Amino acid sequence: MNPEEIFKAALAENRKHLSLLEAFEVIESYGLPLARYIYIKEGDEVKDIRDLSFPVVLKADSPDIVHKTELGAVKANIRSMDELKTAISQMRQKILEKNPAVKIRGYIVQEQVSNAHEVIIGGLNDEQFGPVVAFGLGGIFVEILKDVVFDIAPITIAQAQELILKIKGYQILEGYRGLPKANIKLLAEVLSKASQMFAENAKYIKEMDLNPTFVSSEWVKIADARFALK
Repeated sequence: MNPEEIFKAALAENRKHLSLLEAFEVIESYGLPLARYIYIKEGDEVKDIRDLSFPVVLKADSPDIVHKTELGAVKANIRSMDELKTAISQMRQKILEKNPAVKIRGYIVQEQVSNAHEVIIGGLNDEQFGPVVAFGLGGIFVEILKDVVFDIAPITIAQAQELILKIKGYQILEGYRGLPKANIKLLAEVLSKASQMFAENAKYIKEMDLNPTFVSSEWVKIADARFALK
């Protein structure tokens, strides 16, 4: 399905959020870079992880789960196929114990990204300005610095570069505690494209959260996503 069909189908079910897989499908349709992943349908046997390599991150896919950590719907540092199978079983059990009404559609097994900066790319519908794109530092810095900047979406690559430069902690992206210098040009391209995605679908989306997004000197990878619907 194209993005509009995904949003319309979710709204037709009176849902307030896309599932994680649906969010990834919207992102991929715009050519945005996702951390590599495979999808396992609920009930299917896990036989291999194809082109991924351990360690990996496991995430439950459900339209009913908004905050995965609270329900135990995410687990990192899985280092073998046996660990993965056990993690899926335990995750299913933990989620349903906490909320038996949750509909688990499947599981996303994703590469575990390391040695990169964490940033946040977001979007919100402002009553006065309409679609607005947000950018800021992620990880530990989002809580400590609360360093987020905004612009009206969509923005060009040049405008995205200017927005990135506006955060107070920009110097961190120049290299910090052994992390590589962030590829600002590539990050600006992703930020611009994400703002276009949000603006074009703003009639369906209340909020967009691409967090964490990882950036190194060579690549940008979106590792998680949340779309809150109107």
